Amino acid sequence: MTIRPSSLISATVIALACHSAVAAPAKHGRAPARSPAGAGNVYQQFRGPNGLVIRWVPDQMPLKVYVAPGTSLDSLVDPALGASYMCVDDKEQWPDVVANVVQKKGQLGSLPQAVGYVPQHYEAAVQGINSWQKYSGGLYSYQITQDPTDADIYVFWTNHFVNKLGLGLFENDIRGYTAKRSFPYKAIMAGQRAQFRPVVTLLRTTEGGAGTPMRLGWMQASAAHEFGHALGIEGHSTNPNDLMSIYYGHGVISANDAATIRYLYKAPVDYIP
Repeated sequence: MTIRPSSLISATVIALACHSAVAAPAKHGRAPARSPAGAGNVYQQFRGPNGLVIRWVPDQMPLKVYVAPGTSLDSLVDPALGASYMCVDDKEQWPDVVANVVQKKGQLGSLPQAVGYVPQHYEAAVQGINSWQKYSGGLYSYQITQDPTDADIYVFWTNHFVNKLGLGLFENDIRGYTAKRSFPYKAIMAGQRAQFRPVVTLLRTTEGGAGTPMRLGWMQASAAHEFGHALGIEGHSTNPNDLMSIYYGHGVISANDAATIRYLYKAPVDYIP
């Protein structure tokens, strides 16, 4: 990331849970954007709170994405909560936790691997992330990096998600969360300072409550879905056939998803991660 302008401005914190439960309601009353026949339709749920457009800008690209080889952050305990920093009730702190971990020499390498992780999960996640490449149209770019000290987006793993009481969240089959901080672009360009932090995605390694490793097709779809959020699709499509619905569609990027990401990256930006 190359934008580092020089009073400190506050961030908008967004955390998204993705699962296959009930349909999410539309948050905006805007009509769908029209696209050429067969090219897919833009869903307005890509917008953030109050209809904001939140996305990366050219000066931040190519984005660098670090996919940890099975590393879990669950052992990092927040003394105030008595639970893992990576519990879902502490999502607003995830970007800070990851920034601190990668800055402390040796800490990342000392962390355990998530229970249920298999090496094929890594490849499935990378494939899911890279599936957005073909739809960029030159509007955004990113690359997988093996250097955890130089990334904009981090992907880590968890056996299952828990709340601040340490209770597992199995009911809604949550497969991933993405947390990010975003800052007003005009203020940044006017010279105000921002405490940039990485975007953080957690992927679940198991399915159900029995600890069975997540099937690879599901993992690929989960990673692709979460990366759609990391790129800037803030909400969920209400069309169950879209990858960016809470149902993961057919597990691949739909024509609507593709139309939406292109529309997003042509729209005037309000906030940047």
